[in-house]
Amino acid sequence: MHTANAPEARPPLPACWRMAALTYTAAGVAGIVACAVFPESEIAMLATIAGGLPWSLGLLTLDLAPGVAQTALLLLAGSWGINAALLWWLALRRGRRHTSARES
Repeated sequence: MHTANAPEARPPLPACWRMAALTYTAAGVAGIVACAVFPESEIAMLATIAGGLPWSLGLLTLDLAPGVAQTALLLLAGSWGINAALLWWLALRRGRRHTSARES
C-alpha cells in the first residue's frame, strides 16, 4: 500500500540491465567469432555452448555428418541471439517502466 509519508522503494537501475545485455551480446559475438576462426579450440566451444544454454542443447540432436560444424555454429549463434534478444527486451522494458513510474 502506498502512503504519502512512506519512502519510495529504490527501483533496480535500468543501466545495470543494459550493461548486462551489452556485455552478454559482446561476449556472444566474441565467442561465435572465436569458434569460427579457431574451430579446434575446445575452450572457446565449451564457453560458447555454456553461454547459449538452454537453446544450445539442440546440439544433441545433430548427427555426425559432413557439415555438422557449420550447422552447430549456426545453432550456437541462434541460441546466443535468442538469449541476447530476451536480455535486451528485459533491459529496455525495465527502463521504460521505471521511467514512466517516475514521471507520474
